[in-house]
Amino acid sequence: MSQEGLPPPPSGLAALFSETLIVLGVLLGILLIWISQLIGIYGTGTDAYKIKFVLKGLGMLLSSGALISGGILNKNIDKFARFGMILGAIGLIITAWNIA
Repeated sequence: MSQEGLPPPPSGLAALFSETLIVLGVLLGILLIWISQLIGIYGTGTDAYKIKFVLKGLGMLLSSGALISGGILNKNIDKFARFGMILGAIGLIITAWNIA
């Protein structure tokens, strides 16, 4: 089997931020944000309020970190998709800044 026309496999830090791991990081971050919203709705007391903000912050950190690092380091993704990933991460950061 010939591999002509295929991009070279990522190496170094780009291998760490492959497409699969970027998607996994973003989905795990969204899951943490979703769990924090459930705790905010159904939790009672001040501890639930604190846990909600910690989980929400970790989820946004994980999602935006995966998008930014994947957009900068992974050269196998189209340049417009990488630009969109960085814009999406900036949108998450601005949203988190306005909510806090």
